[in-house]
Amino acid sequence: MMHFTVIHWIMIVVFILIFILLAVLAQKEPNKKTRISLVILSFIISLIGAVVSLLILDKYTKKAKIINYSTQRNYNKESVTIRGKIKNIGKFYIGYCTMDIKIVNKVVHKKGTKFMYKTSSIGDMFKSKGYKKNFLKTSVKAVEDLKPKLTKNFKVSVKIPSHFQNPRYFLHLVCH
Repeated sequence: MMHFTVIHWIMIVVFILIFILLAVLAQKEPNKKTRISLVILSFIISLIGAVVSLLILDKYTKKAKIINYSTQRNYNKESVTIRGKIKNIGKFYIGYCTMDIKIVNKVVHKKGTKFMYKTSSIGDMFKSKGYKKNFLKTSVKAVEDLKPKLTKNFKVSVKIPSHFQNPRYFLHLVCH
């Protein structure tokens, strides 16, 4: 759930006032069916405008960045653990941040529109021939309750395919 700031509440009040204004203007229509249609339409327009505005405000008021991170591969569990710190660089409280993680293997060949990994090692001869997926995308919750200008540690673990040999990690934060 989003944590509303003062700016969010002001936008909600603005869209409630827009709905009231449109509903009052609709009352001047003499036809009852048209009047009801106008009120419903003004409600839908105000609701869509409010939701879009709140999402846009959330993007620009909730700012955080990853200060540093390190990765550690666990071959027994076929996973990677990513540890680091996330800092709230904005002026507002952040309820939670999700981390979009993209892991890309070292060898890239194009087959169609997807990046694939061509099997070529002697160990892969006995496995299925052909192409294997060369990237992995996932989202995980990284931190919760991040106050302005503060830093929190995070630790996430992600399963990765065993054929990834020297992967690169691309991290992106989305905060709410």
